[in-house]
Amino acid sequence: MQPSPPMFDLRFLGTGWSHGVPMLACDCPVCLGNHPRNRRRRPSLQVLAGGMTAVIDTGPDFRDQALTFGITRLDAVFMTHEHADHVMGLDDVRRFTWARTEPLPIYADPVTLERLRIVYPYVSEVRIPGKAVPKIRFVPWESPVEVAGVRYSRLDVPHADNLPCCGVLLERGEVRVAYIPDCNDLPGPVKDRIRDADVLILNALRHRPHPAHLTLERSLELLKELNPRRGYITHMGCDFDYPALNPGLPEGIEMAYDGLRIGVSSSLRHAGQRV
Repeated sequence: MQPSPPMFDLRFLGTGWSHGVPMLACDCPVCLGNHPRNRRRRPSLQVLAGGMTAVIDTGPDFRDQALTFGITRLDAVFMTHEHADHVMGLDDVRRFTWARTEPLPIYADPVTLERLRIVYPYVSEVRIPGKAVPKIRFVPWESPVEVAGVRYSRLDVPHADNLPCCGVLLERGEVRVAYIPDCNDLPGPVKDRIRDADVLILNALRHRPHPAHLTLERSLELLKELNPRRGYITHMGCDFDYPALNPGLPEGIEMAYDGLRIGVSSSLRHAGQRV
């Protein structure tokens, strides 16, 4: 039987921690090496469906990500939380907004939206002649949002500083994908929503414990417990050397890397290729 065509595609635009990899002023073998899958921009995920594109988080590397991976349109942006490695590329969406008749929607929780208004006080919902400003609209993300047939739901998770933070549950038909780039644990209700997902993407910052993130060991424990058809780790620091670590991961679990594209369908529910 021929596999169904993808219901939507995912592309990892960035898979690194807040420093990126290589990290500045680091002389570890991963940072000094040149393996392409050890180059990790700040975390971001592109979702492609029905000719439309949404992006989860626009960190400081967003311009480079858009150029490298050929992003030519943008229909929605979802912000997981207010930390700099997830929001400080928002100004670069302005090139995508100028040709739009409607402002580009930016979805986030009210606390994150208020911080974005402080950081980007010049954004506008209309095009201002002579002003190079993003034409965007801040929208409270309190209930599921649908873009090109894909439903985006918040997965509220603990992270740091008692600030709101979320992962994202993507659903279309019977397909479920959970993307959780930042958390230090998964609450029971979130586990129940993502158990047996088609794809589960979790952060794994490093080997040593960190107050705001999962370790690799804990991330692998959660992936085993939650039993996705396919698991990926992201938001990784320079502890992790792709050619050394990835082959030894449990079956069905991989290190994500910048540029990895996954087509998710209802029959053959996962397939990966480098683009």
